[in-house]
Amino acid sequence: MPPFLKQLSLSLILSLSATSLLANDTSQMSVARELEVTIVTGKELPKLLNKSAESYSLMAMRDGKISPIPYQFDDINVKELVHVPGGKVPVDGKAGVIEENDQLAFMYKDMGPKATPELLQGIEGSVVSELEINEDGIQRYAYVVEGNSQRSNKRYAYYDFETGLVEAETYSLQLDPENIFVWEDWIIKDFSGTPSAPNVLDTMKIRVKAKLGFIKATLHNSLIPVSTIAVKNGPVRSIVEADASISLLGIDLAKGGLTVTFSAQKIEYPLFMFFPKAGSILSSLSIDVTVDYVDLEGSRYRTALGPKEPMITGSKEANKLRKQYKTDLEHPWQAISTGKNWDMFFFFFANEGFNPTLNAVYRDEKAGDDENGPERYEGSNSELGPTLSDIPFGKEGILSFNLYFGPDLWEGNNPEKAAEQIMNPAKVIVH
Repeated sequence: MPPFLKQLSLSLILSLSATSLLANDTSQMSVARELEVTIVTGKELPKLLNKSAESYSLMAMRDGKISPIPYQFDDINVKELVHVPGGKVPVDGKAGVIEENDQLAFMYKDMGPKATPELLQGIEGSVVSELEINEDGIQRYAYVVEGNSQRSNKRYAYYDFETGLVEAETYSLQLDPENIFVWEDWIIKDFSGTPSAPNVLDTMKIRVKAKLGFIKATLHNSLIPVSTIAVKNGPVRSIVEADASISLLGIDLAKGGLTVTFSAQKIEYPLFMFFPKAGSILSSLSIDVTVDYVDLEGSRYRTALGPKEPMITGSKEANKLRKQYKTDLEHPWQAISTGKNWDMFFFFFANEGFNPTLNAVYRDEKAGDDENGPERYEGSNSELGPTLSDIPFGKEGILSFNLYFGPDLWEGNNPEKAAEQIMNPAKVIVH
């Protein structure tokens, strides 16, 4: 064989070998996918429909054998959110029975390589469905098994109903057990802050601002009536149901509740609220939900509709630049990269047919803003989040305020990739 053909043959062999290794290397995934809770609906699992969820478990390949992975079956309620047993919002259908809208939830990162038929035949019970994700040239698999008693002992999040403490894989969060809107302490595990402020965030802030003629009023977290009702703690996510209502200037502006979800690297606040027509007499109404950082000047800040060049936090220039950084309902994210191997995205989503005006809020003490109390750490800065205005009255809306966080979600200086993956979860093929 001529030398050049030998070289070409060797190159092809090496290339094919590398492709084969890549296809079986389930450790390679984006940082956004690492935090993803993968959802498969009952409709996508026809063999499980109308059967008891207790009959099934989930397994994947680990270290050459089939092992159980954390999972949970969640019923859906009449608000199309996860049903919390003991809560006020009734289940849609029958609790504990897998129906079309119910959800099988597990972590994307817990899927493994494809199992051989011999391994699958050797486990307790029988495989009902093979779940596959094929993305970026890499295949990942998990297996729904009927009649298997093995369960993983790993838990990604847990909410203590009595104390209000959330313990998750990458963080702990102390909430007021009487008001789930009030954050008392948020600690990111393995994160190094500053001597004066070891935490990433000061707190979360909610501001409802109303104007009726010349009269103005503002309502913040601790003054919003919230009653925590019940919790569902599963291995993958914890869901807390609460009642909530908003009244200001003698007007009932909103009444409903929320089902807050905690998972490994996500905190989601979906609110289902009815906004009575009485609120339309107001001259203006806005709702700000922001998170306030601590001592992290020099972080980079971006929005979906802002310049590609990040704004630097804690700088005087931020006062002039921040107006350029915008969002809307089609482009609903803001992001910050701390430079300390920890980034965060703040998304806002609304249900179809409920269309307030969405934009970005950025406040910064160094950019000339007054302190926006209450503050847990003196001199905190870089407060960011969505602001809603032009709220439709006479309608019910589901408003979701969602945080996603982890190491290097920007992947250098490319937050668009993570944002795209967060908005478009991986598609699961069911065999």
